Amino acid sequence: MRSFFYPLYSLFFILVLALTGCSANFKSSLDSAKAVIGLNNAITPEYITSLPYASTLVTVNDTRPLLLILTFVDYNPTTQAYRLTWLSKDSGSIVTENGRIIQTVGFTSDNLEALASFAGNSSLSDPFINTLPKPSSTMSWTVRYDWAPGYRYGFTAQVTSRSLGIDTVITELWRQDAEQIAETVTFNNLDAHFTNLFWLTPATPTVRPFVVKSIQYLGPNMDKVEMLMVKPFIEPFNNVTATTPDTDNEDSPL
Repeated sequence: MRSFFYPLYSLFFILVLALTGCSANFKSSLDSAKAVIGLNNAITPEYITSLPYASTLVTVNDTRPLLLILTFVDYNPTTQAYRLTWLSKDSGSIVTENGRIIQTVGFTSDNLEALASFAGNSSLSDPFINTLPKPSSTMSWTVRYDWAPGYRYGFTAQVTSRSLGIDTVITELWRQDAEQIAETVTFNNLDAHFTNLFWLTPATPTVRPFVVKSIQYLGPNMDKVEMLMVKPFIEPFNNVTATTPDTDNEDSPL
């Protein structure tokens, strides 16, 4: 089993940047991505390795895992984080920022319209600080949830974090030590709470910490979503050029 050396899976990220402003080309690229995950291929290590896109295995409510691929990357200058859109073969999607699910499309019951940190002392016209922090073992903050259908907007909750120690995330392709962090989300007005789990990799001299695995709930009594970044997109430091790994090299993690 290969060790995890933090690959920079950004081939599609570079492609998206190159096609900014050209909707026809972007649609063609998106169609190509859909064609890849629409093939009747078993989700094997060999198949995942062959994909030219970053990819994640998603399990909803402990059902059969689905393979989603990265189809769009948007840099948020306010948060200095990347918003990643992961697409399934049936055009459902999950948007993440700092490993957190901030929006979903195509879930059968409830969808998360938006997730944002909340500034309690802000004006009513601008109540948000658009910063979704990376999971941390010592953090407490306020979050706002919006859900669809039903125009269920503006539900605030308190988030408290604690570290569960170091855990090893193991796949058929690689293994990685990561800090397991539990975040308890409490909705006082709804008399409800749930706990999200994140596995955060350590920093290296060239790569920032990132969430390699998570178990998150879209809301109280809503879907549980597990995401495993089998072929992760990694944000490099500013002085490091993103590259595509050599998957023919046995020292390569994926």
